[in-house]
Amino acid sequence: MAADDQVLRLLHEIVLWLRFQNRQVLRNLLTEVLTSESDKRIYELTDGLNLQPQIAREAGVSQPTVSLKWKAWRTLGIVYELPNEAGRCRHLASLRSLGIEP
Repeated sequence: MAADDQVLRLLHEIVLWLRFQNRQVLRNLLTEVLTSESDKRIYELTDGLNLQPQIAREAGVSQPTVSLKWKAWRTLGIVYELPNEAGRCRHLASLRSLGIEP
């Protein structure tokens, strides 16, 4: 079990370094892709907890709009579908954590 714990700690550290290394790249991409206030709101609400209808309601858009955004954003790699949670996505990082006002 100790070897498994060590591997998990190392993987966690690798993830932290990768996030650090790619922070500016992600910030630039989000600034380029999220061109409207509703885009920013949809992205920020894509936290893995909210479903499409909830996000659509809060962002003032239709559910198909959220679905299309998620599809495009999954292709870009800025959101991902949660394993074992079909139809639920999560963003890579919150806008605030990257210094972007939502």
